[in-house]
Amino acid sequence: MAMEKEPFSELTIADSIAIKILPGGAILTGVGNELHIYAPKVGRRMLSQRLRAKVHGIANAQLNTTCSQHGRLIVYGEKECMLLQYVYVKEEYNFSELYHFHLTDWISSASFLQDPNEFILLTSHSVALRILYNENDEKRNFCRVIAKSSAEDKSTLYCTHIHGQTWEELVIFGGTAFGELLIWKPFVEGDASRNDSCTVFDVGLKRRQQAHSGVVFSIDFDVTSGILTTTSDDRSIRFWKLQNTSPDNWNGFNLAAIASGYGHVARVFQGKIINFYEQQFGVTVGEDSYVCVWKTNGELVFKTRVQFGAVIWDFEYDKNTNTLYTVGSTGNLVAFNLNDVLKNKADMSAAETVLTGCEPKEYIAKAKFFDVNMLIGVTNNSRLMHTSLKLKTETNELESQPWKVVDVPNSFKCTVLEVHDNYIAICGYKKLIMYKYAGEGTFQKIFDGDIMHGVIRAFHFLGNCTFLISDDEGNCLLLEGESFQHPIAVPLPHCKEPWTTAALRIQTLKRKEFLIISNRMGNILLFSLDVATAICSLLDTLRQPHGALGATMLRVQDLYEELVFIQSAGHDGSLRLLCVEIGTGTIASHQRMLVPVAWVERFIAIETSDFILGFNDNHFVVWSQHHDFSVQVPCGGGHRSWHYQIKSDIDNTRFLQLLFIKNKKLRLHEYKLYNDPAISQKLFRNQWHTRSCNALQLIKAHSHNVGLTVLVSCGDDNMVKVSTLMPGGRLEQSAEIQTHISNVRALQVIPMHSDIALIVSGGGRAQLCITQLNLKTFRIKDLLNYTLNRSGLIKGLVKCYRPDPETRIMACAVVEANKNNSSIDTGYAIFLGCSDGYLRKVLVDGSFGVVSEVFLYYGHCLLQMRAFANSVVVTAGTDGNLRFFDLELIELPINLQHHDSGINAMDIQFEPKTGVLHLLTGGDDQSVSYTSLNLEDSKKLRVINKYHFANAHSAQVTAVKLVFNGNKICAYTCGLDQIINMVDIQTQRIELIGHTCISDPKGLVLDNCKRFFVYGCGIQVLKFKR
Repeated sequence: MAMEKEPFSELTIADSIAIKILPGGAILTGVGNELHIYAPKVGRRMLSQRLRAKVHGIANAQLNTTCSQHGRLIVYGEKECMLLQYVYVKEEYNFSELYHFHLTDWISSASFLQDPNEFILLTSHSVALRILYNENDEKRNFCRVIAKSSAEDKSTLYCTHIHGQTWEELVIFGGTAFGELLIWKPFVEGDASRNDSCTVFDVGLKRRQQAHSGVVFSIDFDVTSGILTTTSDDRSIRFWKLQNTSPDNWNGFNLAAIASGYGHVARVFQGKIINFYEQQFGVTVGEDSYVCVWKTNGELVFKTRVQFGAVIWDFEYDKNTNTLYTVGSTGNLVAFNLNDVLKNKADMSAAETVLTGCEPKEYIAKAKFFDVNMLIGVTNNSRLMHTSLKLKTETNELESQPWKVVDVPNSFKCTVLEVHDNYIAICGYKKLIMYKYAGEGTFQKIFDGDIMHGVIRAFHFLGNCTFLISDDEGNCLLLEGESFQHPIAVPLPHCKEPWTTAALRIQTLKRKEFLIISNRMGNILLFSLDVATAICSLLDTLRQPHGALGATMLRVQDLYEELVFIQSAGHDGSLRLLCVEIGTGTIASHQRMLVPVAWVERFIAIETSDFILGFNDNHFVVWSQHHDFSVQVPCGGGHRSWHYQIKSDIDNTRFLQLLFIKNKKLRLHEYKLYNDPAISQKLFRNQWHTRSCNALQLIKAHSHNVGLTVLVSCGDDNMVKVSTLMPGGRLEQSAEIQTHISNVRALQVIPMHSDIALIVSGGGRAQLCITQLNLKTFRIKDLLNYTLNRSGLIKGLVKCYRPDPETRIMACAVVEANKNNSSIDTGYAIFLGCSDGYLRKVLVDGSFGVVSEVFLYYGHCLLQMRAFANSVVVTAGTDGNLRFFDLELIELPINLQHHDSGINAMDIQFEPKTGVLHLLTGGDDQSVSYTSLNLEDSKKLRVINKYHFANAHSAQVTAVKLVFNGNKICAYTCGLDQIINMVDIQTQRIELIGHTCISDPKGLVLDNCKRFFVYGCGIQVLKFKR
């Protein structure tokens, strides 16, 4: 096969397994087979030097010169190695390749020796190679092996660590799949042979130690303290003590286990020892996306999630800034500052406030922040009290001053305490008491009286001296002003628990007023409000968008002339985008966004970040899309009185002050709102799938008269993502669909008109979803969430139908129904290929309601499906056959055997004028097949040409794409061997045109600019020269 120069990569999102901090603060990472450098002032750029395989490791050696800084790098992956040299002058880095070569075994680790012209490569079968780099006068660089040492144990090493600066003092640590730790020295004096100017050693093990109950994934050794760490897929880090060791004597050393630490919930891929002011800490990262910091006695000091759910492969610690840089499966570089953690100041201050001057057995039952440094509390005896906060400069801790009584209501049991601006409201049975702060610790009572008929359960401040109050008998009043002279009755529906949980008052651009209320039964109610006539009328009800407990938060997101978009949250771990149509007076849920916070309580916006405050089990947490979890406080859970406030210091650092009651004690904590890494450049984070991408389609969108390429993709992370490819090769997430509860395998995008598209998606748990996408605003609207069920007409010879709830929708095809009949409402016929061997057809009407579901027993798991001519559906399954059906699921009399086994990829092109159908498939048998057929009428197909390209790849073919260039028909194919081939259909010639670094590729898409979008475990956009 001929091969042209490797294609240019416009975008690469793939596993980032290697990272190295260079002199001057730059960070070099391996992303797939590429090298990306993050320089302090230049930002991120991709180096022209790259490997064929994924970059698995980087080793660095610095060369000191008088005028500039020079350094060398070993970049390796699989069996491939590259030696680079870089020059660092005035914060600019220039790289050049010195030598590039391959070994016959996988490279496990690499390290430079004291002489930077010498380095060590250690293979995965315990062979250490001492390599010398030579550069002669003619600039003909080469590397040669000058020593080779082979250990007697040939177990496959899953990780290794090289210790030592010279060949004579080198010590190798290796970890095996059986949990063993192997220690050996490559150099043994007097025990060597010569072979072609190469010294050969065969050495034994110094120690074999059972370290873990699973695969050992990482080893690190700190020579100063003698501490050694190992991590494993048994989810632990283990600390060891090496004693009686010296560079030239490793015969009588002792290895003793100190402690084990269990903090991860999945495999621990990397563990290293860091030093902080002569104190050693262990840092681990792993598959669960968490970073754990340990003391050497096994105590867990700190744990946080830093890669937004993606697998973390490796990390580096910058001791100058105490910043941890992690890389993971999405190719992102994420920084986290450990300064406060290592100084034991993650909690900036914590205190318990003591209630002074109280009665026997009296304690604060409800408490709130009020003003900047003031707390308001109500005791269990319903006494309203306040105190001021003061910061101890010597200990940097907050303390409260003696509590003072504001008021003692008579015969009153407080059920609600709420504060806002200068107002305090306390409520009980029938009674409402309102206070207004007059300054200098004094309060003015502005209302005290019975206002309801039952026990008041909720009080909401709606702004502009507007309040909403409700009791347990279903009475609800809208109050305005401080005198409450003209209350407006709000007619809440009768139910078991009729009081409110959240409320919002809206004035539209057309001066119409609405009141949106969530009640304790979980419903969201839309009311029209006429203040002039004091009439509030119920318009619409949205049934339990957040479950049976009601929404905890309502806020206006966008306000238009005819639409109002509202964001809501509740105790179901999600945010909802609600839409109020002003003209019709209706409210509907448009979008659901899952968040990793089980109980969402508050939503705050600070600068460019939105923070969610809530509870996960017994922890109070703060989460945002940009910072992930930034605060986690063990408080006991959400069933308690709590409050918060945000403060800033002179450096504009944001702090969260948290107040909560636990075990009848009032506790006050202060945390940094988010971690501020000490890094001068901005790290751009892509928001691609954290698991494998299964399907992708391209659509065109226009923004400010600029054509943008929009990617709609679905994956094993249960997400359907809408991303925009920006100029400069940056992928920006525009929308995210989170309606699926399991992985998503099937995807079909249907353009409706220039600004609207339908997204049909299907996946696990027999779930089918239809979503509307606005290509201008990128707003999405959930139209259908349907689970395949037992109802339907039995077709074929199947006598019974017992659907499996674990059925997975593997493929789908959509045909517009009733297209030629204007008198019938236009809908869609959605054909589904399922893992249980059934071919299904779901018919939806124009309002996206399911009309019917019919099915046919296919006999094999369906893998691919396409529709053409608005009348025929072609299917492919695990049997290697192509079968054709009409829209009534009647099989056409033609069956094509394209492969010996499963068909993983299929592409079709139909020519309506000629009626010719072109079919291209790729299968498990490593072959590619092409067939052209003629559609003579809607029921008859005739084969024109058929070609079979056996062994087109050396592994399963998983991606195919047909391309027409005039009369020439070409096909582009890709497989698990990561090779991209071009197949000339007429000449039956196969040409290798490039490689991709994407593991397990699932598909290949071409756009109008001849860019190749290869997706799987990541995505790569390639541009070929032709």
